[in-house]
Parts: sequence; C-alpha cells; structure tokens
Amino acid sequence: MKRVLYLIRRGPGIAADETTDLALVSGVFEQRATMLFRDDGVFQLLGLEDRQSPVKALPTYGIDDIRVCARSLAERRLDETAIDLPVQLADEDAIRELLADVDIVIPD
Repeated sequence: MKRVLYLIRRGPGIAADETTDLALVSGVFEQRATMLFRDDGVFQLLGLEDRQSPVKALPTYGIDDIRVCARSLAERRLDETAIDLPVQLADEDAIRELLADVDIVIPD
C-alpha cells in the first residue's frame, strides 16, 4: 500500500480543511497516512477545543503520524505545548527524509 503525506501549509480555512478531510478518508480505508503541518499550517493545530475542525478527528480515524515543522513553530513564536494533539516535531532534515520516504504528497 502506498504511503501518503498530507502537507498542510495554510492557516485554518477551506483549502486546509479539504486536505484534512482527504486524510480522514485515508484513515477510514486504513491507508498509511502522515500529516505534516508547516508554515502557517501550524495554526491548524491551535485552539482545537474552541472551534470546529477536522484536525481534531485525525487520531479517531487512525491518523497518528502527525508531524509539525519545528522551524515553522519557532518563526511564529509558538511551542509544542500550544498544540492540542500528540505530534512529533520535525526539523528540516527529518522533513527531507519524510518526503523521500513517502509515495505521494498531497498539498493543501
């Protein structure tokens, strides 16, 4: 089965939500899926308890490989404690390895 990376680079909004919805479908079909939040996409992970977001459902659908670009968090003066889901911080080297390891990248 192919491994899919869903790349979220935009802040909360329709485009990023649609990409997250695609990831949820992957979860339903037990496809190996990884989410990577970088650039303004890191804002998708903040304040989840206070708003409607498909991001909250990722673990419920079996999407447990959720990664966040450490540089993107630092540039926005955020840290991992602000995120409402269990995530893995990824530096640029880890992101390059991830991109090389997946079969398909679906951006928002």
